[in-house]
Amino acid sequence: MDPAKYKNATVRRSHTYHYYHSPALAGKPTLFFIHGFPSTSFDWSRQVAHFEPLGYGILVPDCLGYGGTSKPTDWAEFRHKLLADDLVDLIDAECLSDVVGIGHDWGSAVLSALAHHHQARFRAFVWLVVGYTPPSTQPFDLDAVCAMLKQTAGSEFMGYWKLMVAPHGPKLMEEKMDSFVQLVYPTDPGLWVENLCPTGALERWLTDDRQPGRATWMSEEEYKRIRNALLAGGMASPVSYYAVFVNNGNLADHEAIPEDAWYIRKPVLCFWAPRGGSPGKGTMAKYAPHAKIIDLDVGHWPQMEATEEVNREFERWLLELPAITTETA
Repeated sequence: MDPAKYKNATVRRSHTYHYYHSPALAGKPTLFFIHGFPSTSFDWSRQVAHFEPLGYGILVPDCLGYGGTSKPTDWAEFRHKLLADDLVDLIDAECLSDVVGIGHDWGSAVLSALAHHHQARFRAFVWLVVGYTPPSTQPFDLDAVCAMLKQTAGSEFMGYWKLMVAPHGPKLMEEKMDSFVQLVYPTDPGLWVENLCPTGALERWLTDDRQPGRATWMSEEEYKRIRNALLAGGMASPVSYYAVFVNNGNLADHEAIPEDAWYIRKPVLCFWAPRGGSPGKGTMAKYAPHAKIIDLDVGHWPQMEATEEVNREFERWLLELPAITTETA
């Protein structure tokens, strides 16, 4: 990604966003890529390299807490509605009107918020691994959820969240960054079953400084870029994506969303990766029954683990999108 194509913009609530932008050729939409945890805009570099030469517009921010973007540590700054409003400010800063939103991991949750609050601003939506999530109007209790998942599914799945919201969590991840990156971006997704999902497992992994090695689907340069960006920015701000959820920071905003806005009426593509933690498909079937779903036999990072397949299927789907009309705009 050409450093010269990065810009900075200040959103309405005064945070500064650092983002990559390449204008679209006539007749092409802009692809708005939203990364998750623990990432930066760089995680989409393989998609940018594929779609930019084809004339698609590209908009890829370092999301709040990462890279060159502001890094608040108050979890209330990470309410999903506020993040969605920030990203619409970036769309407005570039005067874009034909936009396809693409989200991965926590970026998928933010993309869901964009669908709730600004669906009319998008031509279509793409979710990777983590699918569309409707508003939650019930308080979230992490301990109760982990206990329920362990009883019903045999694994807590979200046990690692407890370290994310622990006061010592960010410092431990920074001190053991190589160990952290090699688990979060694993060659073998099966490592997560025993070393990420159970309560206390991630802390034990980091304390022992386990380093199984760089993922085979990641180059040495990519590994260093990801590792160094996280070290430079620190982890105190990124963990806020977990803290706002655990502290029910989205609850009031979700309660205010009319039920009609829970449904996705624009075209939807979803890349499903059960080995990478994709939840069940029932939610997508209910709220976006028209969605095209593509199953991938990879882990949590299909944009890197299955780059050619993701780019090929995404490009094919883009070419099949209906033209914009007054009804779909």
